[in-house]
Amino acid sequence: MTVSIEIDQDGCIQCGRCYNDECPNIFKEGDDGTSQIAEQYRDGSSAKGQAPDDMLECANKAADACPVTVITVSQ
Repeated sequence: MTVSIEIDQDGCIQCGRCYNDECPNIFKEGDDGTSQIAEQYRDGSSAKGQAPDDMLECANKAADACPVTVITVSQ
């Protein structure tokens, strides 16, 4: 199984909590400060990805920390 992650990049306020504080292994800062999925986990775009199951807790922490709730995590 894998963890599916999606970022609503249009709603991202570039606060950096996901990529600086909670889960820098999955989330990276884009050129404009917008969150994106790290290249090795991307699934066709910088806003969608698949990560290993052992990264579920990390991804959920980032989603929970997002002040504008633009990160969706599912299994």
